[in-house]
Amino acid sequence: MSYKFEEKLVSSTKYNIKCPYQMTPKYVVIHDTANLASAYNEIAYMTRNNNQVSFHLAVDEEYAIQGLPFNRNAWAAGDGGNGNGNRNGIHIEICRPTHSNRDLYNKAEENAVYVAARLLYKFNLNISRLKKHQDFSGKKCPNLILSENRWENFKYRVDWVLSEIKQGNIEADLACGSTSLKDKNQFKSFKVKIICDSLNVRKEASFDSKVVQTVKKNEVFTIVDEKNGLYKLKSGVGWISANSKYVKKL
Repeated sequence: MSYKFEEKLVSSTKYNIKCPYQMTPKYVVIHDTANLASAYNEIAYMTRNNNQVSFHLAVDEEYAIQGLPFNRNAWAAGDGGNGNGNRNGIHIEICRPTHSNRDLYNKAEENAVYVAARLLYKFNLNISRLKKHQDFSGKKCPNLILSENRWENFKYRVDWVLSEIKQGNIEADLACGSTSLKDKNQFKSFKVKIICDSLNVRKEASFDSKVVQTVKKNEVFTIVDEKNGLYKLKSGVGWISANSKYVKKL
C-alpha cells in the first residue's frame, strides 16, 4: 500500500487568516474529519474559505495532501491564539471516519501512520511529541480512534514506523508515499528472542487480529516476514509484535 503526496498550498494572500505565524514544529497532532469527504475535498474547502480554521495535511485512502507550509502555524487545536497546539503543531486530518465503507478509513489511518512518522523524523521529534487534538483542547478527536480505545495502538504503530525509518528500512521522505519495507520481496529470515514475560501471537498482520496463542520469555523464533509492525513466525502460526521492547533480534 502507498499514498500519493501532493501540495495544494493555501494562497500566501490568506496567510493572515489561515497561518499568520512562523513556526518551528514541536508536535505532530492527529485529528479526524468526522465526515465522508476525501483529502482533496478537505484541503480544497479549507484553502478557499476565509475562516480561521486550518490544518496542514489531509490523508485519505489514496492521497496525503498538504494545504499549509510546515513552517507556519494552523488553527486546528482549539486552544486559542497563543495555544501550544495552535502555535507549535503540524496537524493531520484523517479522512473518511464516517464512511459506510470502513476499508477506506482503515487505509486512510494506515497512511496517516506513515505520514506522522515521517514528519516526526523530518523535524527530529520523538514519539512523545505525537499528540491527539484532545490533548490540547479536551475535544474528543480523533473521534473514531478514541471511541474504539485505539490511541495507544495508533501511537505504537507510528513509533514502529519511525524506528524503521531511523534504521533505513523505510523511506524517510514524506513525498515518497511508500508504506512498504525496502526490498520486501527479498526478505531475509532471522531469529528473535522474546524478552517480555509473554507476547500475543495474532492470526493476521494486524494488532486488531485474533490472538491465537502466546509465546513466553526467552523463547526463540525464526521470522520470515514483517508487516504493519509485526513479525511472521516461520511455523505459520501467526504474527508477533516487532517492537524492540518485546523481542530482540539475534
